[in-house]
Amino acid sequence: MSLKDFKERQNKILEIIISSYVNTASPIGSRTVSKKMGLSSATVRNVMADLEEFGYITHPHTSAGRVPTDKGYRRYVESFTRLRSIPKDEARHIEEEYKIRRKSINDLIKKTAEILSAITHQTGVVLFPKGEDSTFKHIELISVGKKKILVVLVTSAGVVENFIADTKEDLAGDAAVITNLLNSECYGLSLTGIKNMLLKRIKQERDSFQLVIEKTSDIIESILNLHRESELYLEGTSYLLAQPEFEGKEIARLIREVFEDKSVLSKLIEQDLGESGIRIHIGKENKFPYMRDCTILTSGYRIKDELVGRLGIIGPTRMEYDHLIPVVNYVSDVVSKILSGLVE
Repeated sequence: MSLKDFKERQNKILEIIISSYVNTASPIGSRTVSKKMGLSSATVRNVMADLEEFGYITHPHTSAGRVPTDKGYRRYVESFTRLRSIPKDEARHIEEEYKIRRKSINDLIKKTAEILSAITHQTGVVLFPKGEDSTFKHIELISVGKKKILVVLVTSAGVVENFIADTKEDLAGDAAVITNLLNSECYGLSLTGIKNMLLKRIKQERDSFQLVIEKTSDIIESILNLHRESELYLEGTSYLLAQPEFEGKEIARLIREVFEDKSVLSKLIEQDLGESGIRIHIGKENKFPYMRDCTILTSGYRIKDELVGRLGIIGPTRMEYDHLIPVVNYVSDVVSKILSGLVE
């Protein structure tokens, strides 16, 4: 047998072990594999021994069966030469769900988490763009009271936000001047970039305009303080917690706390914000200990050419990767097209 044939046999046996374990959550014995492969149990046991030696499978406790390791899942995922298409009826179902008109982008994002959860029977997750990283397009400032100002912020991706910001002093007489300054000089910069530019201007200005620059910098700082955390939408957390590897166990309580806090999940997903396409973190690849029995599978979504957030699913490492990866990829494409259309 050639080395190529040997590796193909290894891959096929690993695929059978993973597929069977996904469906049963029980260790897989050589007899089950030999029936599906048409090989002798002795041959299968030898290959399984090699897979275990390389760290792709392991046997829990005293069981004679084997289960995949994180390394085994990773090898399996990387064996996909291309993403398969999702079934046409599933694609139609996803598109039908999005035909219902949403009141805002936030409604669309929340609905996306629901759709992902309902279709995959996993926990749906969507990370909404972080304001301080989005590029600036337009702003309106309206004084609404002493030391309070209404901010209407539009990013270049078309995301519109309205909120009240606290200021250090009453800006009623300067709101129009500051608005004109920001709109004329700051287009295309991030909020952080605007702040840095204003700090340089403060050092350079030595006339009466310096006070306006300082007030503008204070407003940007107030806006940034309202954008320190990304919006994270979760739906269907019960799907994950009901899996047999978590049900009734202490780890389920710890994962539930992570879901309620959201800050940990945000950090785990934010690490891929600048990446396009599918990203998968399997088991111990997740840096946070309580998520090391889970897989986080996400894809970037865009508004026109700007990558603005990530969406996907969280489930056990024992998930149906060959089906779920194309689903997440398809939903990200649909959401990108809808969001891009909203800002035409």
